[in-house]
Amino acid sequence: MNIDDFRAMRRGIPLFALDKKDVALMAPIERRNGEKKRALLLLHGFTSTPAVFRVMLPSLTFYDAILCPVLPGHADTLKAFAEVKAEAWLKTAEQSCELMLNEFEQVDVLGLSLGGILACHLSNQFKLHHLYLLAPALDLRLPLEHTLKLAKFLTCLGFQEVRGLSGDLFTNQHCEIAYRKLPLAAIIEIFNLIKQLSFNVPDCPTDVFLGCHDKVVSSWRVAARFANKDNVRIHWLSNSAHVIPLDGDIEQIIACMKEHLQ
Repeated sequence: MNIDDFRAMRRGIPLFALDKKDVALMAPIERRNGEKKRALLLLHGFTSTPAVFRVMLPSLTFYDAILCPVLPGHADTLKAFAEVKAEAWLKTAEQSCELMLNEFEQVDVLGLSLGGILACHLSNQFKLHHLYLLAPALDLRLPLEHTLKLAKFLTCLGFQEVRGLSGDLFTNQHCEIAYRKLPLAAIIEIFNLIKQLSFNVPDCPTDVFLGCHDKVVSSWRVAARFANKDNVRIHWLSNSAHVIPLDGDIEQIIACMKEHLQ
């Protein structure tokens, strides 16, 4: 890992650089109490790290185990991020989920943004107990085709990176640890993933949380995908933008998760 490749970000503005003591925040999460009933798989977002769940984590003690892998290319270096392929994200999510299902009676999956896409994919591959989707990046506010063409055009011109715009938060209490720059190659990967991955509404009970102030995901279009489904509840978060686990409605999400303990 190159710690200088990361910044603490809020609304696209770098607040401060990180140092070596912050590396531990970005490490994979694995917490266990020895019981084998309920487990939670956390999947972080694009450019982000497991640190995005650091505020929620102390409130999730009702799970017997909590795991959050680092998605390939993340919490590493900008070079590694530029070289990663979307297939590696899918594979990591699948492997993590399969391992947990082999060990625990019930497995819930909570995915943020890119992690929400991966969580939807897992729901089509495995029998999950419950799905929690936080601002799933199924539909973006940016025009997908136009932005994808622009990224490819800039790559042809020799450009490799653009400025990072992470930390889309409504409140000012927290910040997101993320790459300070975005490799165009990685942008092309996630855009192609969004474009090509077939979407099916999950069969398992699902709660979708959408930030009213999200500048990344087209929340209304995402909501339309899940509308009028008996197994889906949509929650509109009035104090949140895109990085929901660090924003102003964390207690509402935790309360919802506690409802589904049985």
